[in-house]
Amino acid sequence: MKYLRISLLLLLLPALFSVPGPALAEDGLALLQRIAQGSRQLTYSGVFVYRSGGRVDTSRIVHSVSDGVELERIEALDGSPREVLRAGSEVKCFFPEEKLLIVEARSNQRGFPSLLPAGLGSLPEHYAIHGGSTGRVAGVSSRAVLLKPRDEWRYGHEFWMDVASGLLLKATLLGAGGEALESFAFTHVKIGGPLEHGALKPGFDLDKVRVQHVRTTEMRPEDAGWIFRTQLPGFRKVAAMKRQAADAGAESMHVVFSDGLASISVFIEPGGTAGEQESTATLGPVNVFRRQVDQHRVVVMGEVPAIAVRRLGEGMERKRK
Repeated sequence: MKYLRISLLLLLLPALFSVPGPALAEDGLALLQRIAQGSRQLTYSGVFVYRSGGRVDTSRIVHSVSDGVELERIEALDGSPREVLRAGSEVKCFFPEEKLLIVEARSNQRGFPSLLPAGLGSLPEHYAIHGGSTGRVAGVSSRAVLLKPRDEWRYGHEFWMDVASGLLLKATLLGAGGEALESFAFTHVKIGGPLEHGALKPGFDLDKVRVQHVRTTEMRPEDAGWIFRTQLPGFRKVAAMKRQAADAGAESMHVVFSDGLASISVFIEPGGTAGEQESTATLGPVNVFRRQVDQHRVVVMGEVPAIAVRRLGEGMERKRK
């Protein structure tokens, strides 16, 4: 369960709608494409706040691109000290109190403001998308883009983008009643121009920390050894991998499903007790479903309604040889 706890920790580190006509949908999709490109291609730095229930976290972010590779540093400014460094798909998470550095290759997980994938073609099938009103976020002229889910398997979204550059400035995850489940918002941001000297430099000495490499072995989803008999509309398998958090640790499996915006992670590892009761829990905007399948623990989690993680988890079974 150690890897599952780490994965959940890292996962938690991230109006009224009207159905639009075709022209509005196309306009909204074009705005989303600007957001997706801006978060990856721009140089920016600033401070953003994450809110969920009574939880409030403030972080400083610096982002740049060098020779086509994204470079990013995120530092927690309150609560337990944390630092995340990203260079392409390599992610380093530093926990100063434990003097622990976790190094992992992560190609599918995205965080604010890089919440949108590069390809958005299938989103209109599952979300009604249209441009919203204009306003200001962190003193920057911005425009809203609204996404209303077309079914019960996903949540709604409200994005606010910089009108000039397309950078995502604020993102709110919306429940079935339009309530805010979580939000990210810049309180200060600088877009473009050179970064301060050393802005992307790690705040730790690599020689003085304990380094833990999470080994990842990519595999084809169809070779995972498990069958997912229940398919959620719009969600498809986008990744399957085996992971080991330590040399002597048990190997776990991680399968990711996504509709292009929302994602669901399935973690499978040996252990547990036969006959354990199924359970569902809610941790902020994340719903978690747990069950025991033969000699394996199965944990299904994601920022999707509880019915989605339960439906996917209940339809899992081992592939017979």
